[in-house]
Amino acid sequence: MDARVILKSSAPFIAHYSGIARALAFRYAGPGTIFLLHSVVDDIAHYIDKDLRCPALVLERILGWLRDQGVEFVSLDEAVERLGRSSLGKFCVFTFDDGYADNLTHALPVMERFDAPFTVYVATGMINGEIDGWWFGLGELIRTRECLELPELGCRFDCPDLARKRRTFVAIRTLIDTNSEALAAVRTAIAVSGIDCHELARAESLNPEQLRRLAASPLVTIGAHSVRHINFQRAPAAEVEREMTTSRRVLQDIIGREVKHFAYPFGACGSREAQIAHSAGFRTAVTTQRGALFPEHVNHLYALPREPIYAKDNASSLRCKIDGTYRAFHSRLGDPVAHM
Repeated sequence: MDARVILKSSAPFIAHYSGIARALAFRYAGPGTIFLLHSVVDDIAHYIDKDLRCPALVLERILGWLRDQGVEFVSLDEAVERLGRSSLGKFCVFTFDDGYADNLTHALPVMERFDAPFTVYVATGMINGEIDGWWFGLGELIRTRECLELPELGCRFDCPDLARKRRTFVAIRTLIDTNSEALAAVRTAIAVSGIDCHELARAESLNPEQLRRLAASPLVTIGAHSVRHINFQRAPAAEVEREMTTSRRVLQDIIGREVKHFAYPFGACGSREAQIAHSAGFRTAVTTQRGALFPEHVNHLYALPREPIYAKDNASSLRCKIDGTYRAFHSRLGDPVAHM
C-alpha cells in the first residue's frame, strides 16, 4: 500500500489517541454536527462507488457509538433552533442525499431503532429520470471494463479487479471536480458504451409511493436537492433558481407538505447560490464543507457544513468529526466556522 494512503488512513487514529483531536476541539468542536450519507445497503462488497454506500450494520454501529458518547439525535429544524440558544449538550443531525430507495428500506429501520430523526434530500430527477446521473454511468462503465481510456484527456486506467475499479472511480470523480473538460469526456465514453444513466438512477430511486411512505414517518424530513443534480457554480443563475424551485414544487406535490430545506448538488455553493436559496423560500441549505455547527451559523443558514459518513468510519474518525479535527486540517487551522 502507498505510504500516503497508510498515513491518511492512520491519521484519525493518531489524532484521537495522541490527544490532538481533543486539543483542537477547544476551538473547532461546535455543539452540533450534521452528518452526510447517500445510500444504505446490506453489504458494500461489490459496489464500485463504495464511498456513496454505507452498510446498515455500520450505520447502526455509528449511531450506537454516538449515543454512548452522549450525543443527542435531533431533526434539522431542532438543530437550527438550538443554534440560537445556550448549549444544551452535544447533538447531531443525519442527512441522506439524492433519494435512494434504500433510505426507506434500509436506513429508516435503523434510524427507528435509535429514535433518530433524519433528513432525506431528494433530487426529483432521480424519480422521473431527468437527473444528470453521470456517476451511475461511470460506475457501470468501470464495472464492465478491465481498462478504461479517455483519449480526450490523455488518460488510461487499468481496472481489472474491484480494488482498482474503486480507485479508478475515485480518480475520475476527482478529475471531474478539477477539470471542466473531464465530464464531457466521461459522458462521451458512457454514451458510446450504450449505458443509460437515467435508467440506472431510476432503478435505485424512491418512487412517488415510496417517497410518501418515507415522508409519513415522524422521524423524517424531506428536503430538496435540485432536479438534475448539476453543479450550480457552473450554471446560470436562472437555471439554478429553476432547479431549486422546481424540485421543491414537485416534492411538495408528492408528499403534500412544505419542503423547507435544500442541499446543493456536489455541495457547490457560493454567495450567489446562498442568496437564491434564501429567495426561493428555503429555511436552510447544506453544503459539503467540513466542520461542526456553531451558534454563528444562525447567520449562515444557507451554507451549513456537513461531515461525511463512510463505511470505514470508526471511533477515531468519528471522534475527529465531532471534535472538528477535519475542519482544522482542511482550513489549515483557519476559521472554525465553515460557511462559504
